[in-house]
Amino acid sequence: MVTILVTGANRGIGYAIVQAIATRLPSSTIVLGCRRKDAAQEAIESLIDSGIKGKLGFVELDIENDASIEAAVASLEREYGKLDVLINNAGKVERRSSDNLADIRGASNSCYNNLITSNAVVTHAFGKLLRKCSEPRVIMISSARGSMARTNNKELPPVANIDYCVSKVGLNMLMLHLQAAENHSNNGTNITFWAVSPGHCKTAFNGYKGRKDPLEGAEAVVRLLESTKGDIEPGTFWEYENGTFQQVPW
Repeated sequence: MVTILVTGANRGIGYAIVQAIATRLPSSTIVLGCRRKDAAQEAIESLIDSGIKGKLGFVELDIENDASIEAAVASLEREYGKLDVLINNAGKVERRSSDNLADIRGASNSCYNNLITSNAVVTHAFGKLLRKCSEPRVIMISSARGSMARTNNKELPPVANIDYCVSKVGLNMLMLHLQAAENHSNNGTNITFWAVSPGHCKTAFNGYKGRKDPLEGAEAVVRLLESTKGDIEPGTFWEYENGTFQQVPW
């Protein structure tokens, strides 16, 4: 049985990813990684009420807290013994409160720490459980805002938060370097890394101003998980837009 951990899974894109996987890959065990136990339990109850019948679990996980990460790794190891798929979805954006330089620096550092550094730390921490599987996979939930090509080609409108876009570029580069390291490693079991852009979905993250249903945003993740080894090149960036599963240009 495949065990999948989705961070930030109690709402928004994370919740939709759990819902989509449980529907399309019902034999999977899906673990919701959430900062609060009550939020995880409420999400699981909601999923069950919506008709989800797959096996669901949860683990308390704050991706910015090393002790929380270590405890989550230990908990999953005791409960499941391994981890087949890690989906790094959790994220937040701190908006600066003023034009004070300290506020600007603080907001930027908070964003980069959450969306880049914390995902690097979480991925490293769960590495030992991933390597216990035959085909371990890690999916970074990125954004088309992290596409330098689309930004340079003026395909994207201006944004209110530049830090978010910069952090997604950094997350994409993190994914690429982690994949490059796997390609040259002799660990025996190599991890496959991908990045996914869910698109502009209606979630609390953007004040429900998105144009897509979160389940549509989760589609690219499910397509990757449904693929067999070798079908989709590791270290690539994907989206599902207008009915098409396609690569996002860097």
